[in-house]
Amino acid sequence: CLFPAMMGHGPLTLLPPEVFLSKPASWLRAISRYPSTVSPAPNFAYALCAERVTDEEVEGLDLSRWKMALNGAEPIASSTLRAFTARFSACGFAPEAMTPVYGLSEASLAVTFGQSSSPPRIGRFDRELLGTGEVRWQEEAGAREVVSVGAPLPGFDVEVRDVNACAVVGQEGRIWARGPSVMKGYLGDLPDPVVDGWLDTGDLGFLWEGELYITGRAKDVIVLRGRNHAPHEFEAAVSGLSGVRTGCVVAVGDVSEDGERLLVFAETNMPSDSLKEEVIRTVRAACGVAPHLVVLLAPGTIPRTSSGKRRRGETLRRWREGALSAPASVTAPYVARSLMRSAAGYLANATNGEDV
Repeated sequence: CLFPAMMGHGPLTLLPPEVFLSKPASWLRAISRYPSTVSPAPNFAYALCAERVTDEEVEGLDLSRWKMALNGAEPIASSTLRAFTARFSACGFAPEAMTPVYGLSEASLAVTFGQSSSPPRIGRFDRELLGTGEVRWQEEAGAREVVSVGAPLPGFDVEVRDVNACAVVGQEGRIWARGPSVMKGYLGDLPDPVVDGWLDTGDLGFLWEGELYITGRAKDVIVLRGRNHAPHEFEAAVSGLSGVRTGCVVAVGDVSEDGERLLVFAETNMPSDSLKEEVIRTVRAACGVAPHLVVLLAPGTIPRTSSGKRRRGETLRRWREGALSAPASVTAPYVARSLMRSAAGYLANATNGEDV
């Protein structure tokens, strides 16, 4: 959002992520106080607001100027869109303001945008067929809901290709993108995902009536009984359970001699056998598959990237090695020690004559 604000000569308000995490209402209050028209966040942020913002914090909020609530950076749950809109409609938040988007750093940044003139489009597709790669609309109960992230932006082209890198229609596959801001390649010896100007995004999805639907990441796909499953299907189902921290669930496939097993890791302040059983029942009801193992973790245990995305592969690796543990609590002594280490490093650099 930095460059649009600079180019459009518009005011820009920045909020530290840790402030939002400790008090989600601070984000909405900033939007209300500095009448904002555009503000982005990942799906879990909208879910956290719908769940944790209290009635007292809602009082006085005016979200009527918010025209584009950009939702991207991670899989978008249809339940989150409905919950957020229902929770804050009384504050002036319009259904059409919720704008699912898709982009990636290698494309600097946006690739597709949902329509800002209408509510998000939520597709209903045959769950069993989608697990085999075939796309078919389904109105009956049991369908898998997938949120559209819109059509390609001007100058961009999007294709869905099979394992042979051939474009396919009506099928799930790898998403390829071409456009004016796609990178030429990675620096160094990393594999080059750009071929003839087309970027292999590594994401899975399909095109339906001119719009893109994201189903997951190729490397995160979980194969159970010969069918493909996206981790966020299981994660979204569990995140809504009482006692489970919103956005703090990871589903991974663990390959063993007996095949691939479904493991679910969830952060909670209230670990118990009954919660494990509830997780199993919920996943089975929502996805038709029961986890082989549920692991309850202390808050903050799931490893994340610098931008806050859950690291599924790293979670599994640490669990296998017995190294999946919660970080140290952020207490006053902990902060004091961190400040002392920082000061020591500053002085050491200054002593060595380095620029600080």
